Amino acid sequence: MAETEIERAFATLAEAFTTTESEITEEVTLIEQQIVELKERIILLNEKQETLSHDREAISEMYDRYCSDGAPSHEF
Repeated sequence: MAETEIERAFATLAEAFTTTESEITEEVTLIEQQIVELKERIILLNEKQETLSHDREAISEMYDRYCSDGAPSHEF
């Protein structure tokens, strides 16, 4: 009879470990997906930042060309 109780206890532990392992694996998968999405977002935002920097330089050059009164370059 003690053997049956031990077997049940081990079966319960094995089930708990399996459930916990499955939950952890699922969470890791979700986090990995979020990492991929964040990397893609970083790339997109870096591209936007480069565009804004280029636009800022272009506007500054236009200001210097058309609005400058001989004063040092105006920064936007």
